[in-house]
Amino acid sequence: MTTTLSNTNPTALGEPTPGSPEALLLLANAGVLPASAGTEDPRFTADAITTCVSRLLEVKQQQELLANELKELNEQLRLAHLRGDLLTLLPSGKDGNGYQITPDLVLNRRPGRKQWSYSIDCKEIECQLKARQSYEQQSGVASYSVGAAFWEVRAGKG
Repeated sequence: MTTTLSNTNPTALGEPTPGSPEALLLLANAGVLPASAGTEDPRFTADAITTCVSRLLEVKQQQELLANELKELNEQLRLAHLRGDLLTLLPSGKDGNGYQITPDLVLNRRPGRKQWSYSIDCKEIECQLKARQSYEQQSGVASYSVGAAFWEVRAGKG
């Protein structure tokens, strides 16, 4: 069974089609006039959109750099902890937990999250469930919805 999706069905696509009544309602609620109104909005010129996309890419790259830096800093603290440096160089936190870095800053070490390993019986049931889910998706028994649309930006190669 195949289903044809309507381009104006916001629940099927996660977001209405540009210019559709649903999109016009969203624009009105955001206080933005549609392009068809003939009023030029400086936020939506070609230059403004290009600047927006360029800035989006810059922010994404900064996030990646920050994620790498965060990983390195956590590893440095982990090694200092394993060496015993935190115990010898830093005073205990106010409540006896963690380390007092400044009067307003305390460093606490939390245990890792539980990671479960299941029996072969449980894994077999999981495989059966996945097979049944796949069957229901392909046969049209299962229903779905689509989450909110999002932007993906990538730097060009070269």
